[in-house]
Amino acid sequence: MRALVALAPAVLFPAGHAGAEEQFRLLDAKQIQPRLIGRDLTDGVHWTWFYRPDGALISVEIGKRREGAWKIEGNKLCSTEGRNRQLDCYEVWASGKKISLRYFADMPAIEGVVAPHTSP
Repeated sequence: MRALVALAPAVLFPAGHAGAEEQFRLLDAKQIQPRLIGRDLTDGVHWTWFYRPDGALISVEIGKRREGAWKIEGNKLCSTEGRNRQLDCYEVWASGKKISLRYFADMPAIEGVVAPHTSP
């Protein structure tokens, strides 16, 4: 997932970014599963990550499709991507349909919206 941060820095926001809208709240393991699994997380233009129920992660970034894996460890969503088998783990924060993946609460985040899965 670190490659995504390098490819799409425009999706990075300060961790407290929520404006006048509902504040982001930290999800625990039981809340992550129904919120993200079987759905797409996307910025709507550059990238989409599909968290398949079988543990596979399908990412499409600027038209390039990669396969990886995901799992929930503790209260974090962890994933690998493509040939990179390093496990990256994120806290999952939510505000309505907006999702923020953060290494730590006070660090920049990867933000997107959760949507029903659409086949690429």
